[in-house]
Amino acid sequence: MADPGEVSRVPAPVGAGTVPGAATVSGAAVPAGPVSVPGSASAVLRAGLAGPERPARVLGVFPAAVYLADVGSGEVVAVCTHDAVRLPNAVVLAARTQRSPFPAAAGATDAWIGGGALGVGPLRVDVVRWWTPPRPPAPGDVRTRAHGVTTLRAALDTAATGLPAGARVDLAELSRYAYTDPERATGAALRLIGLGPGLTPSGDDALCGFLLALRHLDPGAAGARHAHTLGARVAAHAPGRTTDLSAALLGHAARGDGCTQLIDLIGAMGRDTDVLPCLRRLLTVGHTSGADLALGVLAGAEAMRTGAAPAELPYPKLPYPEGRSAREQRA
Repeated sequence: MADPGEVSRVPAPVGAGTVPGAATVSGAAVPAGPVSVPGSASAVLRAGLAGPERPARVLGVFPAAVYLADVGSGEVVAVCTHDAVRLPNAVVLAARTQRSPFPAAAGATDAWIGGGALGVGPLRVDVVRWWTPPRPPAPGDVRTRAHGVTTLRAALDTAATGLPAGARVDLAELSRYAYTDPERATGAALRLIGLGPGLTPSGDDALCGFLLALRHLDPGAAGARHAHTLGARVAAHAPGRTTDLSAALLGHAARGDGCTQLIDLIGAMGRDTDVLPCLRRLLTVGHTSGADLALGVLAGAEAMRTGAAPAELPYPKLPYPEGRSAREQRA
C-alpha cells in the first residue's frame, strides 16, 4: 500500500543520500535555510488553521507530501504538491513534486499549526486561499447506476488489491447487511479497520470507498442515513486501530469527502459516463490504494440491493500475508 500523498507508486523518504545542507527530489536540489511558501487549504481545515498557533506532530515527510497532526485535537493536515493526490484535508502548494520544498523538512520533528499557517522544521506554509472538496453530481436512475456497477465490476477483475483474504468476507458482509442489519454491518466494518501496511491500510481504503458510495450513489435519504450511522461508528473506533492519517480520512469519508479521483469515479458511476477513464485515474493512486478504494465503491453500490447478498467481489492474489493490521506492521 503506497501513501496517498505521492505522485509515483514507490515513495521515498526525502533526505536519503544527500549532501550536507541540501536535499533532493528527482535531482532537484533544495538549499538549506528557512523556506516560506503560500498554500491553498481545504475548507474543512478552516477552524483548525485559524486557531492560535500550537504544536503539531510530524507523521511523515515524502517528496510530494508532509503529514502533520495537531497535538491537542488530533486533526491531521496533509500538505501536498500541486500534482499529488489531493486529499480532503490538504493544503496544496503551487509547486509540483519536481520542485518540492519538502526536502527542507527532512528529519524535522518540530512542527506547528495555527494563525492561518503551519510549519515543519524550516518550512513555513501560509494559507492564502481556500478550496472546497468536490462532491459528485446527483446520481441517475436505477438502470443507469446498475450499468455503472456492471462496468466497474468487469474492469476490476484484474486489478491488484492489497486486501487480505479474510477481508473479502468482511467487505461482502458489510455490503450485504448495510441496509438491513446495522449491528452486523458495523462488526464487519470494524474488522476492516487497520488491515494492511502503509499510511492508509487496504481495509481503510475499502471502507472509505464504501462509505462514500453509500452516501452519494443512493438518491434517497436511506443511503445518507446508513452512511452517517455506519460512518460515525467507524470514525469513533478508528483512532488507535489504524494510523493517524487513515483514521482522519475515514472521518472525512464518513462526512462525504474523499480524494478527487475517488469522487470522480463515484460521479461517473452514478451517471454511467466515463467510468473507465475515471477508474484508470483512480488506479494510479498508490500501489493498491486506488484498487482498494474502487472495490469499496463497488461494495457500497451493491449494498443498495437492499437485503440481497452481493455477487462475489473480485480479489486477485494477495501481495502480503492476510490479517496483518497496521498496528502489527508497525510492531
